[in-house]
Amino acid sequence: MDNNVVGLLKGVELFSELNEEQLAMLANLVVVQNFNRDETVVLEGDSSMQALYLIASGSVQVYMTGVDGRETILSFLERGDFFGEMSLIDGEPRSASVRTVTDAQMLIIHRESFIQLLRQTPEISMALLSEISKRLRKANKQIGSLSTMSVSGRVAGTLLNLMEERGVRIHTDNGTMVTVIHNRPTQQQLADMSGTTRETVSRICSMLVKAGAIAMTGKDIVIFDENALQEKAAKG
Repeated sequence: MDNNVVGLLKGVELFSELNEEQLAMLANLVVVQNFNRDETVVLEGDSSMQALYLIASGSVQVYMTGVDGRETILSFLERGDFFGEMSLIDGEPRSASVRTVTDAQMLIIHRESFIQLLRQTPEISMALLSEISKRLRKANKQIGSLSTMSVSGRVAGTLLNLMEERGVRIHTDNGTMVTVIHNRPTQQQLADMSGTTRETVSRICSMLVKAGAIAMTGKDIVIFDENALQEKAAKG
């Protein structure tokens, strides 16, 4: 048993209710695999490998490809996050593709082993249902915004989602509170998340910067005025 694997499993919310014995049993089911940057981990429509993936290091993007070949990014996942749970449960082909954003290491649990674990530990089943519900609510919200919001509202909504998922609240030197999104997506990635073009995202972000709502500093986005983003998103 690898203590490093057990340590990571402890940090995954899905397994937070497991005791040491259960974590040790789970760790023995794990296969470790390394992936390079921009490498496809799973492909939409594929059914050749049904497994749960836990991110030990690095980050990935989850996306779908339209009939026109255009990609829509659904989410970014980082250390401690997991994916592949839908195909793991129902045995159906992958509903989305996953590609690494950086070099990454995955802990992989194959379907047969995980299904057996679910039968033995109902705590995981309840946590998995909770996580699936959260992701479904997020997907419904994203679908609604893409179909009803203006492009500026969608970009603002994307920034708000990133702030909620990855934002870190900090105090500035003058005592005000801001939210920082570290390792921000590229403008093309923001466009793919918002259902628009990179040029449009660049224009809207420039407007938000001039209005003092946000700042782009290196690899980070600083949110100064969350209310301004909420108002823009609410206007649709």
